Amino acid sequence: MKLVRFSTNGQSPRLGSLQGDRIADLQASLALTLARRGVVRAQEIAATLVPPSTREFLEGGPAAEDAVASITEWVTVPAGSARLHAPIADPGKFICIGLNYRDHAEETGNPIPKEPPIFAKWSNAILDPGEPILRPRGSHQLDWEVELGVVIGRTARFVPKEQALDAVWGYTIINDASARDFQFITSQWMAGKIFETAAPVGPYIADRKETPDPHALELRTWVNGKQMQSGNTKTFIFDVRYLVSYLSRLMTLAPGDLIATGTPPGVGLGKKPPVFLEPGDVVTMEITGLGRLENPVKEA
Repeated sequence: MKLVRFSTNGQSPRLGSLQGDRIADLQASLALTLARRGVVRAQEIAATLVPPSTREFLEGGPAAEDAVASITEWVTVPAGSARLHAPIADPGKFICIGLNYRDHAEETGNPIPKEPPIFAKWSNAILDPGEPILRPRGSHQLDWEVELGVVIGRTARFVPKEQALDAVWGYTIINDASARDFQFITSQWMAGKIFETAAPVGPYIADRKETPDPHALELRTWVNGKQMQSGNTKTFIFDVRYLVSYLSRLMTLAPGDLIATGTPPGVGLGKKPPVFLEPGDVVTMEITGLGRLENPVKEA
């Protein structure tokens, strides 16, 4: 399933499944399916099992997934008439990994890390596809970073590496937008990572059936149509299995947690001379099987 959050006619976002050129409204589809089976409180039950929040839906676990799998009556809208929102807007934790591609560490002049560097973003940094990234006031070094996003689907604590992918629900694209002139003010990176709009996400979350191997995915970035980044997750320093296992030893991972796994080479900071985003630029990102994420840039 390709899980989206979408809206039509200015209504509040709700969960859907991208099915070719149409989007299935999951709550409405489940309600109709239950009603056709004679369930009296079909709408109420559907609203409980398929809430508008992706995190709450994932917290429903097997009950929610089985309910969606049981749908036989589909309520759909044309994808072209819907607005796509970030497929998850309320992660309990938004965990980011730095320097996770050897060639990216080399282009930025950093040593290869012995363990994953960790920092965080907050949920108010998450941005919908198509919405503008706002360059922070006073920053003139706004950079792009295409990253594979990992969405946790079940509670995970002290998970062995061999079982780590079982805790993953699916994958998405994240742009770890970075204000480099803020990022390197101190040894802690977060000042350049946490501004509002610093994390475009989308356009959907592909579940593990859609993305059976997260370690063979091409990642690309274009700025104004010019390709800037090209990489492959097969060159991870720390792969998804390692990251989930490692993080689960430090904290309890919960359904709806979001992990950004680092960026391949080609960031603006690594260009010679460096290149940074300006108001009016358009950033486009693709990862194999995960669609296309595009955002313009504006001044805050």
